Amino acid sequence: MSSSARILKILQKEWQKSQPMLPVYIHMVITSLIPIFTGAHASLARPSSAAKPSKTRKKAGPEDGTEDDLQEDTESKIEGLSASAAIWFPVAAGCTLGGLYFIIKWLEDPAILSTVINAYFGIVGGFGVVQMFKDSLDVALSYMFPSKYLYRGQLWKFDCIKRNAVCQEDPNQTWHSPLPGRLSRLPLPSFVQRFIWALRSSKSTLCIRTTVGSLSKAHIHITPTTVLSYVFTLPILVYYSFVARPWYLTNILGLAFAYGSLQLISPTTPSVGTMILGALLLYDVYFVFFTPMMVTVAKQLDIPAKLVFPHPTDPSKPSKRQLSMLGLGDVALPGMMIGFALRLDLYLHYLRQQMQHSIVKHDKTDGEDRKSSIEPAHGSEPLSKEQLESSPGEDAPNEPSIPVVTKLPFSRATGHWGTRFWTSSLDPSVRGAIFPKTYFTASMIGYIAGLVITLVVSQMVNQAQPALLYLVPCVLLAFWGTAVVRGEMRQVWNFDESAEAQEEEKAKKDEVAKKQDKEQTDEAKQKLEKAVAERVERYGSTTDFFSLNVQLGSTSANGTRQCERRAKKANEAK
Repeated sequence: MSSSARILKILQKEWQKSQPMLPVYIHMVITSLIPIFTGAHASLARPSSAAKPSKTRKKAGPEDGTEDDLQEDTESKIEGLSASAAIWFPVAAGCTLGGLYFIIKWLEDPAILSTVINAYFGIVGGFGVVQMFKDSLDVALSYMFPSKYLYRGQLWKFDCIKRNAVCQEDPNQTWHSPLPGRLSRLPLPSFVQRFIWALRSSKSTLCIRTTVGSLSKAHIHITPTTVLSYVFTLPILVYYSFVARPWYLTNILGLAFAYGSLQLISPTTPSVGTMILGALLLYDVYFVFFTPMMVTVAKQLDIPAKLVFPHPTDPSKPSKRQLSMLGLGDVALPGMMIGFALRLDLYLHYLRQQMQHSIVKHDKTDGEDRKSSIEPAHGSEPLSKEQLESSPGEDAPNEPSIPVVTKLPFSRATGHWGTRFWTSSLDPSVRGAIFPKTYFTASMIGYIAGLVITLVVSQMVNQAQPALLYLVPCVLLAFWGTAVVRGEMRQVWNFDESAEAQEEEKAKKDEVAKKQDKEQTDEAKQKLEKAVAERVERYGSTTDFFSLNVQLGSTSANGTRQCERRAKKANEAK
């Protein structure tokens, strides 16, 4: 038998053996993609290539008769990881894993350790479960109660106070139904319409603002979905902590942790993300292949730090059901890079829409500056030093110019799911969520390929595999390969999410410095006014004092003494 025939026979045998496990593998792939996709989109915020939106935009809501933008336009704050994280991440993970392993060996019953860790996860992780439920309810309600809908080519907007829908093209056209789209033409009893309108009006937000001195401020937003999320979450946490730990509740808690982690931490640059994943890849390989720690801790501790998937029931062993496991790190760590890729797509989207203005500088006698040619800011290319020193347009060939880039105002890229569905994305308010997701799509495909390779190898060798060994190369290869193919290595390499935060911090410091200078100036002015009042009261003359201070332009003691001598001579002459 030839070698190719032998290989085909082995593959056929493995395929027949893996067929009962296909539903489990499909379940594993889909479940792992859910927190990555949702968490990456929830982490979207204004990139540095977009301008801040106008603050004059009126917030809409039930109080002013509309439902547009009920959610607070707050930008998520992500903790940026620097290059040093590539060192302390695997070190901290290794110390934690080793500590848990030796505690398990020391304790006679690992259930005690599981109880302690589950109590910690129940307290800290409960907030992540609440947030996941809340966001899920908000998305579901946005489909049920959108702010706008498209019907027969016309855009309609709901008004909760007047309890009707108003046509945007012709405000005189109104409709009484609270349902969107074709559903709005269904005949509903009056009490059903009143009930649905009441549900729409109940989507208001209670904002609690707390301030500790002048340093710490907190805004707590409470909505009906927040209350419902706590109602759903508390019984789950109580049942999981004190009654039983079924696999589906373990997965719910694990998904919530992964979903929340993608909104909290992220690499600041693609090079930092690559180094962190590379270091954790070595950590995963070492502790899976060369030590028994990883597998022992995962099997002995029943905690929501993993996703578990039950195998088909074996008729010969109905009481014992095997489970496949996927660590949360195998979801959250590559997902961290995939979320970074999505924010990179948003950054490049606004960068390509920037406009460059050439401002010509004239002499003071020529009047104001003049703007010349307006053109795209060279696609996605940032301004180079040569461009900053380039000459102006044809109208002023010999005069210096300063290129200025105009950024497109940022439009919120999260939410609007229901409005996008019911308006076919034709409403301008939801266009901010529509942008090319090239790097995100490529990274997701790389993650799926890496997970499939992990499952195939695990099935063939019948041994647990370090998933990061296959996930990290596939995700990074897809990410950087896309940059090479598109010719955007320079833009991708220079992308830094911490640049905006550094600019904001510098602006705050400058504002504080200006405030301090103003306070010092006001204090000096008060001292001058006080000195003037004292001299006037003493010598009865103010003309020379004020004229001299205006000439000197100073509040120094020397100027005050000169004023005093002049005032004294004037009084003696009189």
